[in-house]
Amino acid sequence: MYQQLSANTKTLQAQGSRIAEAEGRIAETETWNMEVKDALWPPLIIDHDYATEVVQKRKAYNGIKKLLKERGIHFQTPLTKMRIHWDDGPKLYGSAQEAACDMRKRGFSVGPTGSAAPDHEPTLERLHQGLPWQRVGERRDGTARRAKEKLQEFERITQDSE
Repeated sequence: MYQQLSANTKTLQAQGSRIAEAEGRIAETETWNMEVKDALWPPLIIDHDYATEVVQKRKAYNGIKKLLKERGIHFQTPLTKMRIHWDDGPKLYGSAQEAACDMRKRGFSVGPTGSAAPDHEPTLERLHQGLPWQRVGERRDGTARRAKEKLQEFERITQDSE
């Protein structure tokens, strides 16, 4: 009986060493597979392609976000708005200036926010200020009149109208 137990023990030890060897090979293969995958497929970078105005509004919140992170206050910034989860409940702000004003009322010392962002004048006004363009030739009503005259040349003449 003792001999049979010792034989079983030796068999189990041999199987254990084979299992350990197989696990080592599996780990090496997984490591190699990861290295090959990283070499063949570079990491995927996702970049949000926001409009310029949206990027400027989001940057205006940076000072406020930094202050809230330091204080451990939970917040969210969905696109151009900011939701701050205060003790009395969450509040949604439409601009960085509005959030900074409310934070000052709550006793936070908030620096200038959004001051670096340019004023949001209509694009056409900014173009007229930067580039003194002038119209050349007739205005649109002249173009429409000329087109109407040319089209009348191709107008069908019916017998009823004669």
